Amino acid sequence: MDEAADLTAAVAAVAAVRDRFFAATGEELLADLDAIERLGRMVDGLRVRAAAEVEHRSRPILGTTSLAFTHGAKDGVQLVQQVARVHHREAARRIGLGTALAHRRGLLGETLPGRLPALTDAVTAGTVGLDAARVVVETVKEVRFRADADGVTAMVESLVHAAQVADLDTVKEIAADWRLALDPDGVAPAQRQRQRSRSLKIGDTLADGTTRVSMVMLPEHLAVLREYLQSRRRSTPLVRTEPGSEQPGEPLEPEWRETPDPDTGDARSRAQQDYDTAVGGFGLAARAEAAGFGGTTTTHQVVITVTADELLRREGQGWAAGIMAGLPMPTVEQVTCDGETRLQVHGPNGEPLFLSRGHRVFSPAQKLALVVAAGGRCEYPGCRVPHPYLEAHHVEWFQRDGGRTHIDNGIMLCSYHHHLIHAPDCPVEIRRSDGDLFVVPKAWTAPPGPEHRRRQHPDIARGRIRRASAPWWSAERRPDLLRPPREPAD
Repeated sequence: MDEAADLTAAVAAVAAVRDRFFAATGEELLADLDAIERLGRMVDGLRVRAAAEVEHRSRPILGTTSLAFTHGAKDGVQLVQQVARVHHREAARRIGLGTALAHRRGLLGETLPGRLPALTDAVTAGTVGLDAARVVVETVKEVRFRADADGVTAMVESLVHAAQVADLDTVKEIAADWRLALDPDGVAPAQRQRQRSRSLKIGDTLADGTTRVSMVMLPEHLAVLREYLQSRRRSTPLVRTEPGSEQPGEPLEPEWRETPDPDTGDARSRAQQDYDTAVGGFGLAARAEAAGFGGTTTTHQVVITVTADELLRREGQGWAAGIMAGLPMPTVEQVTCDGETRLQVHGPNGEPLFLSRGHRVFSPAQKLALVVAAGGRCEYPGCRVPHPYLEAHHVEWFQRDGGRTHIDNGIMLCSYHHHLIHAPDCPVEIRRSDGDLFVVPKAWTAPPGPEHRRRQHPDIARGRIRRASAPWWSAERRPDLLRPPREPAD
């Protein structure tokens, strides 16, 4: 097989830049990284398109004239596996996604738009990656037969736009919001499916004596487990390992570990910390049960966010910080009975309950409300540091600006970004615009863009959409409103 001349030239052009990184400035390096990532997304788009075309030309109906048969392969998947030198599963994944994005063929052989032309164009242009494209395709599959065509079209446009400006986790959160908005009746069946899927499996003991255990957890139980683990991570000094370790058993990737123990020199990884915490919790629960205790003092707390309207109607879902799966209202009512789970009720526009104090330091209750409003993550754009490591920051500074210690003047930032905001030479600042907070460069003179908007809890963003004047399905809706709205109750 000979490469086309234009592809050979493209390969040579890419190879020519591989040694320039060492001499590049910081800005040049980041610009190169951004361009290379887009080039990689474009190449990924070509990979799935080529794989889908190979599959189309290897259809069993073609018999001995199929491309797979003429090259000694069983089918298109095996042929892609052999030519691309990838795993069989990866070849099948490429074909599946490529087929979903491929153009259709008419009866006369003419090329017609595919099922998702906006997504196809974005993947081809390299502005949307394959992981995000797969999220969009899978979401469309779930709702297309239970939602109207206009709603599905609006969802695809919203998700494609989100995938171009946000990270993959955010795209998944927005997709979950759209599923609920377009298919509210799917909550109960999904909950029944979750109940059937829950499991705990203890595998075979390995040669070194350890045993692999796998678990499928319900979202309400995962919320409790996450809060419990994170409550034990607080005040733990961490050090970052160097990448590219040559030691056997050490990962190549850098990771954060505890400060080495002065006696043993051992430094636990995050996974090892969580393991010790979970096993210790199991032992404590077993001893408490054996002693006949009804319970112990808890040092963690789960907060579930709901809207007042849904709470009154006992319909819809609640959301726990850091958990992308919604909790049906009956489940919310159940878990709030144990005293370790609290509800935070949002108003019709998604605003959290207002708590305020007239002193410098935010109270624990205020910090809790700010954490929930932030979705359990640092609100600096692009940062995903979880809430055990967050600090409350006065948007209007307490001393410099006379800012009040109120929730509407607070934002949750990780320690790094909190120090960055307070640094004398900080290149960015927090500005208010259109009723929200944006982190923009100090030299920025235009209105803040969607990439500057702080990270927020899904319900806050949904309220922002509901406040838009145009109908949520119309083409005139603001492009920075990424999440679907909820129709107001009659």
